[in-house]
Amino acid sequence: MSVSADARGKLQQRLAYQFSDQALLKRALTHRSVASEHMERLEFLGDAVLGLVVAEYLHGHFADVDEGSLSRMRASVVRRESLLIVAEAWAVQDYLEVGEGEKTDSGIKSSSIAANAVEALIGAVFSDGGWDDARRLVLQAWKPLLAQVEDSDQRDAKSRLQEFTQGKGWGLPSYQVTDFGVGQKPRFQACCSVQGKQAGTGTGERKKTAEIQAAEQAWKKLNGEQE
Repeated sequence: MSVSADARGKLQQRLAYQFSDQALLKRALTHRSVASEHMERLEFLGDAVLGLVVAEYLHGHFADVDEGSLSRMRASVVRRESLLIVAEAWAVQDYLEVGEGEKTDSGIKSSSIAANAVEALIGAVFSDGGWDDARRLVLQAWKPLLAQVEDSDQRDAKSRLQEFTQGKGWGLPSYQVTDFGVGQKPRFQACCSVQGKQAGTGTGERKKTAEIQAAEQAWKKLNGEQE
């Protein structure tokens, strides 16, 4: 059963975007199992647009972060799990047209189809309205994920520091943690040393939090000192 124009109208309300060319919207929601005019080319385009919007955002908001870290941050934001979060927010599965072989009693057989449709919708908006509309769509839909990206990058601070020091031939960082005891705030203080020299400190209610903070400080300091 095909999706009605009224149903697609509800989706456009969710997207906060009204298509001039409704055929683009229909194609973005159509799986190859049901028609020759399907989502895959728009998916290809949307994947590129999504990557560029996120890259532009990260480049502008994290001026002191190196290329390798920016790449990891971008990957964490555009991965399949993120697409599925957006697909759920847009209720994409309610508007998809798929063949009988792609259906189950509970809905669409593969969640990948919904994730692919999100990229196709981005590509369709880009084709219909251009860069500004596509960029606005992505930034609005990915706003919660982009808000978390700095914290998620910091959680990997120890790994980033280890990569950096090993790349320089400096060996592994070491951590010395002081536990001030239950009830003390902060309870833990960590000192991070590289080549026997203190490079960063951190505090936290957990040992891991203090170490991560110390690693982040050390990474920024050592990265800033090197050309």
